[in-house]
Amino acid sequence: MKTISDYFGKTLQLIQPSIWKRSFELRDGKEVIGTLTYPKFFSVKAEANIFGTKWEFYEPHWWKNLIQIREAGKELPIASYKSPAFKKKGKLELPHGESVFLSSYIFRSTLEILDKYDVRLVVLKSKINFKTNIEIKVEKISEVLDKHPWILLLIVYVEMNARRSKSAGG
Repeated sequence: MKTISDYFGKTLQLIQPSIWKRSFELRDGKEVIGTLTYPKFFSVKAEANIFGTKWEFYEPHWWKNLIQIREAGKELPIASYKSPAFKKKGKLELPHGESVFLSSYIFRSTLEILDKYDVRLVVLKSKINFKTNIEIKVEKISEVLDKHPWILLLIVYVEMNARRSKSAGG
C-alpha cells in the first residue's frame, strides 16, 4: 500500500474537475490518489477517500470553530481540528497524543502542514483560477502523515470552509 512518504519531493495537484460540483481530486500526474467530495452543494460535511480508506470531515456545532474527523460509517471522531481565532496556525489533535499544525499565510495563497517542532512537512500553494487548483509538495517524510494521509485533504477542507464563511460575511 502506498503512503504519503512515497510522494516525497513530488508536487501533487488538487483539482476541481467541474466548477459545478464541490468535488476535488488529489492527483499525481493522471493518477487519482484521493478525493474530497461534499455530498450536497451547500453541505459543511465532506467525504474524503485516500488510499482506499474513507473519512468524514464535519462541524458538530455551528457556533464553534471545531472540525471533527471520523472514519466513514463510524459515530465517534478520532481527531479534531480547532481553527485559530487570531493566530495563523491551528492545531490538529490526533490519536495517541500526536498532533500537527495547519498554518496559513497572508491572503491564504500558501498553506502548510507543520509537525510539533514547527518543521514544514507539506506546503500547498493555490493557483488563481475559476476552479480550485492547488499544488501540494511533500517536503519531509513523516510517519504521522503516513498513518493519517487524510490530513492532506483536511487542510483543503479547512480552506474551503474558511472561504465559504468569508463569502457569506461570517
